[in-house]
Amino acid sequence: MAAGFFASGCGLVNLQTNIPGLSGESSGPAQAGPFGMVPYDEDEVGKAVLATFKSWNYESCEAHKCVGDFRKQAGVTEYQDAKTYINHFNPRRTLKNPDPTWLTHWDKLSDSELANTADVTYKAMIVAAMRRTWLAKCYADYAAIDKQARALDAKWSVEIAEASKIPGPYGRIGALLGLRKKANEDVPKTDPYVDNLMTKVGFQRELRIAIKQAYEATGRDYLYAIEGPGAPDNGVRARLDAATERDMYCFHASGGANAFSNSYTEEGAKYVKPLFSDETLKKIDRLREKESKKSVDEVRPASIEKVYIEDIAKGEKEMPGHPKLGYMSETNEVTKVTQNGGKTELEAFYSYTSEYPYDCVETNRIHSIRDGRIVYREICKTGKHTRESTTRITLGEMPEGVTVQVGDKLMGYAFVKQHEKKKPTDTKAVIKETELWVLELHHLKSLQRKGKLVGQWF
Repeated sequence: MAAGFFASGCGLVNLQTNIPGLSGESSGPAQAGPFGMVPYDEDEVGKAVLATFKSWNYESCEAHKCVGDFRKQAGVTEYQDAKTYINHFNPRRTLKNPDPTWLTHWDKLSDSELANTADVTYKAMIVAAMRRTWLAKCYADYAAIDKQARALDAKWSVEIAEASKIPGPYGRIGALLGLRKKANEDVPKTDPYVDNLMTKVGFQRELRIAIKQAYEATGRDYLYAIEGPGAPDNGVRARLDAATERDMYCFHASGGANAFSNSYTEEGAKYVKPLFSDETLKKIDRLREKESKKSVDEVRPASIEKVYIEDIAKGEKEMPGHPKLGYMSETNEVTKVTQNGGKTELEAFYSYTSEYPYDCVETNRIHSIRDGRIVYREICKTGKHTRESTTRITLGEMPEGVTVQVGDKLMGYAFVKQHEKKKPTDTKAVIKETELWVLELHHLKSLQRKGKLVGQWF
């Protein structure tokens, strides 16, 4: 009497296999018994097949060896029927459905023991075991990822909330932009899909919304539109419920709904439940892309183009919702700083004088020869062309700790309160142009002192 072993969930079970057709060491196909009786013990071989099915997982075999490996582990061998056709035990003939959840079309399988037909049952059982175990593993893997991701969301949510409480625009927006920079720098480099779940999904969306709200709450929606961080479609989106995120993750990891179905197992796969139902596939179809687009849309800036104070002075352009507000290029050096009623007022004065000749009289002395012609020297009087510009700026809210000193240069956005350009004095000897700007600074972009940058803001 020969002894054989098969794998079960609790270890190896010893089987006495003196039954023809159930020995893994048979030298060839067994013959059918008298009167067409099968040459094996149906109960024993059925138990061995069930035990193999229960122990089988998605890593148990290579695609082209699966059917043979499964039958070998279960101890199923071939036999010849009366017509000398090769047969072997077909679990469908004697067993109840071993896994109704996954083998959804078990009853439609043939119970014929002709080798090729019986193998379809084994293929179905192999695909069912692989899908069942792989999906269980994927669910467990995602549960750990989801727990970590939501803990990360909670941590960032606290930091975003704290930054959003800072009262001043420079402090609040600066802190939120600092968080964004930090988040983008903390991107891990492992699996791209998981990296996105950890760094692009959830808190990043919350952070983008908080940044937009901070610009708007401080009257800087124009700045958000013109020079803000923007909202590129880079995968940032809301974190959905755990089940939906899990399904999207596992679908991505599986490579598709028909995973574990290949040219060696496809005949059996059609009797097995897909990894994902049609309802699930419909729900997650391009869902990441749709959510990402939604995230872009909710932080899309208003349509505002940059307008310069010179455009406003000419009456040519204005920014919607912000009349008389324009970009102030770098000023001349501040020449005076005064305090008036609790507000700081600056004055930047610029004067430039150039000389020009007039009332010129030729002499008889040669100056040069040009193109074959003599050019005589001239005696001219010298006139002066003076250009003067005065800019008076009342400072609005400034970054914390920042003051303006004589000699500084500013750049930012300001309201045009007054602009005068006097008709130039124009005589032969003197030309003089004067211009006056009266501005109220709304947002400081940069401050220079003695040629060095004191500060630069968003």
